Amino acid sequence: MINTRITPALTLAFVCLAAPAMAEPQCSGGGYVADAVVVPATEIGNVTVATQYAWDGGGRLVDVCNLLTDSGFFATWSLFSGEVDAAYPGICVSLTNDAGEEWFSCQTPEATTAAFNATPGTEEAILRFEEWAAEAPQL
Repeated sequence: MINTRITPALTLAFVCLAAPAMAEPQCSGGGYVADAVVVPATEIGNVTVATQYAWDGGGRLVDVCNLLTDSGFFATWSLFSGEVDAAYPGICVSLTNDAGEEWFSCQTPEATTAAFNATPGTEEAILRFEEWAAEAPQL
């Protein structure tokens, strides 16, 4: 008979290997919860890159979705519950023009939560990205 013992350190190693990696928000993850509308400022000009980020409400962003299509960028789109999480509960959008200038518009974690908790298809369930800054959000 073979006597096998698993030490606590070995058990921890097995648990770490079996546990899923910390997931970050991902494009179209989860279920549909709200809508988004982007209204670019005229000074942005021709948009060549459009990106949706999950935002921690301070200075950290996680790239979530490419909003660019062959015919331009998505001015309206659906938002899904998995596109934010507890660490990144807000949403930012960046638009980059053909001169390489990037502009940001963000919705706070509170505004995002309110829209996600509203009845889908109502005005309250629409996040609007209309105010633009030439730099990423800061703490």
